[in-house]
Amino acid sequence: MSTRTDGEPEAKRAAFDALAPRWDDLKPEEAVVAGFDRGLALLGDLSGLQVVDLGCGTGRLEAHLLPRLGPGRVVGVDFSPGMIARASLGCPSPQVTWLCRDVVDTGLATSSADLVLCFNSFPHFPDGEALLREAVRWLRPGGRLLLWHDLGRERLAEVHRKAGPPVHEDLLPPVDELAQLAGSAGFEVGIAEEDDSSYTLLARRPH
Repeated sequence: MSTRTDGEPEAKRAAFDALAPRWDDLKPEEAVVAGFDRGLALLGDLSGLQVVDLGCGTGRLEAHLLPRLGPGRVVGVDFSPGMIARASLGCPSPQVTWLCRDVVDTGLATSSADLVLCFNSFPHFPDGEALLREAVRWLRPGGRLLLWHDLGRERLAEVHRKAGPPVHEDLLPPVDELAQLAGSAGFEVGIAEEDDSSYTLLARRPH
């Protein structure tokens, strides 16, 4: 996957800020939950884990994640102030820290997380390779990365093209290509699968 440089990060941020008030209305709740559940079912017991949620948007995942975490905690990261503002209002739990930061400039400490989640957001990050390297750094040995989508790669590309600038070039690579990048970043890849309706990468930082 070649690194895509956007050239207009502020335009993209402004576009997501504008979408934030109606973001949760763009897809039915049951469809979103089905996507969450498909990914989280791959992970087993999550109790007590320290989790990073990349591209957290309005924080819809957190409402479904927190009951599985018990005493665990989540850091939700998004570059859109509008998205983070809605997330913090919708999920004010003290177990969640909301960061309005670039995903490759989070300030998160080395070996501070057990699990990194990235749901329906990876194509919007301009440097996926840098993100994978950062995710390895954040994770403790044995920690996992789950990157998944509830649309297939071609269907997602069509959605983004129709949406127009600044997201029309935000594309997923073939999952085998992403798996190779993850391996180069230091991950052991367990699952790398895609079909017409889903896309999944599950990887682990080696012990």
